[in-house]
Amino acid sequence: MRSPSLTRKTNHRNGHLVSTYSWNGRQVDVFDSARNGILVIELFHDEELQPDDKAQLLVRMLFPDPLGTASMAGEGLGELLIHIVWEAFGLDISADGRHASEHEAAVFDFEEDAARIRASLLQCFGIDWDEASRSLSYADMCSLLGMLLEADTETPFQQAVYYRTAKPPKRAKHNADICDAFAARAKHFALGKTEDAAKSANDTTAGMFAAMKRAAQKGA
Repeated sequence: MRSPSLTRKTNHRNGHLVSTYSWNGRQVDVFDSARNGILVIELFHDEELQPDDKAQLLVRMLFPDPLGTASMAGEGLGELLIHIVWEAFGLDISADGRHASEHEAAVFDFEEDAARIRASLLQCFGIDWDEASRSLSYADMCSLLGMLLEADTETPFQQAVYYRTAKPPKRAKHNADICDAFAARAKHFALGKTEDAAKSANDTTAGMFAAMKRAAQKGA
């Protein structure tokens, strides 16, 4: 996922945040708001949708000009989507797992931590999630959540991530209560089986891009 920038320009189309990404020497406009990023992730976790349906939905979700962008990419549409989804949202949808070495273990989940994120942004920065998720890119939102971990104010989000990442105290003769309390908190804040969902999402990738190739050929 690309880093936030103070010089990169964004604009809005029909009320949606649009940023420009480079691919094979071309400039591609993308709907990359935090809210859209979460919707894209949910799309890949949806086990009921068929690959053809996911392919069509993803193109419409990502690009302000879906037909024009698909035509421009041609048979490279699948590669374009792999690139954009990784750069904009940090999600590896490649069948070969090409970004696996760059992927870090998740320490939060937008669905499981929804209430914590809403409350923490409001508590620490006075920011409303609904407004920010539409006006900030997914990358900028992730950076903002990272700042919550650095803030002096303890928030629900900061507390959850701490117990997911902190090293447990070493059990000794006189600290059993402390160790038990830490273990209980770590269990309380532990994430669910998100890895299974991610695996399921990647399992459907090959069929999805086969559908995209068929669509590109029909439109040629």
